Amino acid sequence: MSEARAFTVAVPACADEIGLRDTLESLHASAAEVGLPYDFMIGVNGPDPATAAEAAAVADARAFAAAADLELVSVGEGAATLPAPGNVPRVVVLRLPVRSKVAAWNAIRAVVGTARVVFADADVRVGPNAMGLLLACFDRDPAVTIAAAREEATLAADDGVAARAAALPYRFDFSNVPGRFYALRVAGIGEPMPAHVLAEDAYLTVLVGPARLVKDRAAVVYLRPPTTWQDYLHQRVRCEVGKLQLAREFSTLYQRHGFGRYPWRAFLRGIEPREYPLVAVSLAVRLLARVRALWEVRHGFPTGWRVLPSTKTWVPGAVPRADAPRGH
Repeated sequence: MSEARAFTVAVPACADEIGLRDTLESLHASAAEVGLPYDFMIGVNGPDPATAAEAAAVADARAFAAAADLELVSVGEGAATLPAPGNVPRVVVLRLPVRSKVAAWNAIRAVVGTARVVFADADVRVGPNAMGLLLACFDRDPAVTIAAAREEATLAADDGVAARAAALPYRFDFSNVPGRFYALRVAGIGEPMPAHVLAEDAYLTVLVGPARLVKDRAAVVYLRPPTTWQDYLHQRVRCEVGKLQLAREFSTLYQRHGFGRYPWRAFLRGIEPREYPLVAVSLAVRLLARVRALWEVRHGFPTGWRVLPSTKTWVPGAVPRADAPRGH
């Protein structure tokens, strides 16, 4: 195994994140299939809850490391660059007091000891071959800075209209960086991400541009869409506010790559007549979210996001088996 081809599996996680252990187990299974040295780095950000002796995310990382018989290493913000991974993965917990995904992203990028980092959200599941497929993109093309997966929304039998409408857009390619799961060539990003960025995935999309971004649709990351109307609207408002910030504060990057263009032709071709009511709901929520976003940013952009609880609720069997068909 080549040390130069080692990689890091990085997970920014809020201190009160629930279910992180399940995500780490899914990522561990996929990383092990690659056959190269790797470590985990979990950027736990935010203060410990006052009612808990230890942050939920730290406790889950500890439990995962113990169950997998892996060494747990704790470091603080500003730590020195970590050694490259060895033959046995380590679970590195990087602790930051500020609650910020961008701060965690920057801190992870600053201390990793590998040239390639696979970033994942704390509430996803990935396909067994997903990590290997993304890393292979770098081997095929040295110009690639980000290799992105395909996001697939998983639905439970009792999910209602809100969840089904929210899941609809994930069937189409928006030519962006899906922030829930992607691989990064660290040298391709010269500077830290601006601390005030709200939509880090959208920012990375316009930063690298289409020439340095590749997507492998066979690499799948599974997510849960919001299942309540409140969470659905909050998610859409968050997306619209992020786009507004890009357009106003990073206008040169935004205009250069045409971010946010909707694939209308593919959308219309891929929708069945029975789904037209869902399309109407999706467009109505999108319009409402745009109006709400314009109202929210009239005095400036917010500094953080609220957690969407319903996206953290996984149900048994929501993720297809490795040998199951994965068509849309």
